Amino acid sequence: MSAFEFNPAALRRIRREQGVGQRALARQIGRTNTNVSGYENGHFAPSLVTLAAIADALDASMEDFMVRTDREAVSA
Repeated sequence: MSAFEFNPAALRRIRREQGVGQRALARQIGRTNTNVSGYENGHFAPSLVTLAAIADALDASMEDFMVRTDREAVSA
């Protein structure tokens, strides 16, 4: 079974490539720079609504911030 999860390193990389600081991104998406830092450090993941705002602010797609994880199906 395949699953996808938020990739904190992708957020950091894309944000830096765009030349956007954490505070500037936080203002654009209506969050604090502490939230953005937490996302980038993997302490927690943004909600889908917040992830969509991040993608829009950084001119990226939501998929750019995801990583595929393959997990074996759990049998009952």
